[in-house]
Amino acid sequence: MKSFDSIEKSLEERLDPKRRTIVESQLREYDQKKLQIPASKIFQIEFSKSISEEIKSFLNERISKILDFPEKFGMKIRSSGHLLRIIDKTAYEAEVGSPLPKNVSLPASRIKFFSNSRSFKVIIILPEKLVTAETIINITRNLFSKLYGNIFLDEKILPLEFYQQNLNGKQEITAAVPEILNLATELYLTSESLDKYCESIAESDRLSIEKQGDEIRKQLAGEWMDKWQEQALTTEEQNTIESIFVEFKESMRTNNEQIINSITERVKKLNNQLHYILPHEMSDYEYFEKNNTTHYMRSVLNKLEEISSLSDFIEGLYSDLDNLSEDRDLIRISKQIRLRMQQLRREKKVIQFYVPGIPMDEKLEKIRQKFPLILTKLIPRRTPLKDWSKTVKRMEKHYSESIYSKLYSALHCLTLLAGTENNSKEHSFKTNETGLRLKKLLSVLKFRRPEIKATQSTLGIFLEINEQSFTDSKADVIEQRQSFPLDEFKTAWNYFIASVLTMIYYQDSLNSNDLPQGFNAENYTKSILGYVDKQCFRGINYFHIVKLLWIIFDKNLNSNALKFLIFCLQNPNENLRFILHQVMLPQSGSLSIDRRLEKLPKFGNAWITAFQNRMDRVADQP
Repeated sequence: MKSFDSIEKSLEERLDPKRRTIVESQLREYDQKKLQIPASKIFQIEFSKSISEEIKSFLNERISKILDFPEKFGMKIRSSGHLLRIIDKTAYEAEVGSPLPKNVSLPASRIKFFSNSRSFKVIIILPEKLVTAETIINITRNLFSKLYGNIFLDEKILPLEFYQQNLNGKQEITAAVPEILNLATELYLTSESLDKYCESIAESDRLSIEKQGDEIRKQLAGEWMDKWQEQALTTEEQNTIESIFVEFKESMRTNNEQIINSITERVKKLNNQLHYILPHEMSDYEYFEKNNTTHYMRSVLNKLEEISSLSDFIEGLYSDLDNLSEDRDLIRISKQIRLRMQQLRREKKVIQFYVPGIPMDEKLEKIRQKFPLILTKLIPRRTPLKDWSKTVKRMEKHYSESIYSKLYSALHCLTLLAGTENNSKEHSFKTNETGLRLKKLLSVLKFRRPEIKATQSTLGIFLEINEQSFTDSKADVIEQRQSFPLDEFKTAWNYFIASVLTMIYYQDSLNSNDLPQGFNAENYTKSILGYVDKQCFRGINYFHIVKLLWIIFDKNLNSNALKFLIFCLQNPNENLRFILHQVMLPQSGSLSIDRRLEKLPKFGNAWITAFQNRMDRVADQP
């Protein structure tokens, strides 16, 4: 078992005195090398019941390949828990309660961001039939648009300080009502509006605000939460909650140290319950808690997001087991499950022989017997020798009771239940021993979900406020720099990347063979560029950026061209800011659209000159 041999090696390396100091470059290298799940595995793909089996089968064979295609250019989606929902026009109109505008041609797409889970929901609205090559190509283009024009940009590009500076103070941190009420009950942040409400309740119920203030606050938050769930909050209550959040944000800025202590205490309390920080990780987390609090909180947030995503993944598969009658579906699902299990083992999130209910062969048993010797290396300094045995036992219990162990055990149950031999027994498979065990594990995950989600939202909001405060402190520097309209840049990138990825994808004959009328790259490009030129002459500004991106792309018509552009966006400098600023300058009487378009090739050359050497230097580094 090679993977477990590597555990010992990894732990020995962690304890090597020469490797105890973790510097920024090591953290950056770790983040870059960390295995990322393909987009097709990150997204939960869901079809509406109204979609015919023929269309569903046709798209199922192609969607995964389409979603993962941009990874060859270095474009990866980072977060988990996203939903891709494919629906027809009739079902969509029934769900939203209103007809699609007449000017919307199908296929069409919509995207929605959920701040609570930090996840996206992408909706693809299909026409009745997929009979033309144009329809299939446009579905592909819509997928690329939402995933790599929106989500990739939001995750990998826009958080960079370079782009945040172009918000010019307009960025607003928002939170949903549950997130605000969670802050009210858990962190006890200062809020004059909330205090007044609590005082009025205390006065009417003849209670002491000094003695029973915390209880009153929790009671009020609970009542508002119930009303929010029932959509019964009054306008006054909604406005009051929003005012409370504004005051909370200010409290977080002014009482930073106190808030950090409160959040850290909550994180540790949750860890005592879930054991998500594992024994071999503990020293690293203790170091970051003392020396880099922001990194500590962000690391914890990443863990909780991963746990939430896995939990949702497991519950989703469990609910779908009844419908997985085809062997092909079962094989696909089993592959996804085993991939997640493999990732947990590889990242040392689980120690397989400490997971209850997992069968062990002779070799694995030998490794288990040897492993306590490895754990002795993790014993804290100055621990008396007489306590070593107890400490090792405690660490073993930590691994076995970890939330990761429960998740892994649930995944293992799913692999057994997804077997064709079990699925053929109609509905009895959920009531056998494995099914009952999985049901028990799911109840534990469901019980822990509210607190995990609440801690997630608290960490996310605090980190956002902290980062914005840092940016605001540099406001004077930011205002001196030339900015460009960020929203228009986002729109331009969305249009460009969707068009280019679609063209490159279908240029491959393996991808275009199934198109009813085939694919002509020249005609496709001509059509796209013709439309871009038309919009440029109409004076629609963001199409000038689209035109500029195409000019740069055309300089080198191969995979390196797109990689180059992505490198530029991920490593921006003041040259890029100046070029985009000049391209987006408002028109004046002395500067015609024709003149602006004439200058675009020069801006393209300047862009290439500014970044090519930088990219070459990075490529030459060992």
